[in-house]
Amino acid sequence: MVPLEESQLSLESRLYIGPAGWQYDDWYDPVYPSPRPRGFDPLAYLASYFNLIEINSTFYRIPSAATCRKWVSRIESHARFLFTAKAHQSFTHRSDSSPIDRGEFVHAMAALHDKERLGAVLLQYPWSFRFAPASRQRLESLLGDLRALPVALEVRHASWETEEAQTYLQSLDIAVSGVDQPLLGESLRPYRFRAGPAGAYFRLHGRNYRNWFAPDAGRDARYDYLYTPDELSPWADVIKAAGSASERVFVVLNNHFRGQAPANALELQAMLLGGSLPAPPALRRAFPALHAHTTPLDPTSGEGDLFESR
Repeated sequence: MVPLEESQLSLESRLYIGPAGWQYDDWYDPVYPSPRPRGFDPLAYLASYFNLIEINSTFYRIPSAATCRKWVSRIESHARFLFTAKAHQSFTHRSDSSPIDRGEFVHAMAALHDKERLGAVLLQYPWSFRFAPASRQRLESLLGDLRALPVALEVRHASWETEEAQTYLQSLDIAVSGVDQPLLGESLRPYRFRAGPAGAYFRLHGRNYRNWFAPDAGRDARYDYLYTPDELSPWADVIKAAGSASERVFVVLNNHFRGQAPANALELQAMLLGGSLPAPPALRRAFPALHAHTTPLDPTSGEGDLFESR
């Protein structure tokens, strides 16, 4: 393992990087062992390689507090592990959500937050959510109801790049995610972010131009993309800069189809920190390019916390 410079040590203590989600059937073999071992826990398995997972199931349904406590118990042995969680779609993709729904969500997230396992709640708005008075009113109402939680915001439309929009976002004092997405039409450009009390947040969705806005494209088709090193390198520079000014830096890879997110997460982590990283043996077989900066280690064999072994 190569020595880490002082700046890298500082970034390593602040960096939280990992994939969006862990419940994917198509990850058995490219990421998880296949056939599935008896008693295998994909969440605990991933927590041995990454210190962050963004929970995406919360976008589709609000979990119970008991479910959140079970998530915490499953990663309990990994001291530096954090979750982030997407806010429910009724909060960001519809205008008819009620304060009762929001209260239920806050109660569930408190089970993570009280155990110091919640890095941020992500408010992911669609491309259609533009900088306009009605949008600001919706956002401010939601922020008021979620004020007990750390929050990060993702917007995707270029109207949020204007000087007026940037001044407004600064007044909210929240983290605004840097987004990598296909640049189609009036899409927000990459490499822009705003750190907030929760830290700095980055989400890389892939650049699948063909299927990004296709009405008949499913989730897998939209996020079927593998970044090249040349595409990741500019993001590594931006993330390093964020690490010098933010207490926490969250980096989420959302190009999940067939395990491409964890593969790119390891590749980006190697760019940021150097050294040889532990990687799932199946993932190294599926993505031979990982051989250059990873070592095959299997946490089910009793190796311990691989992330903290660095």
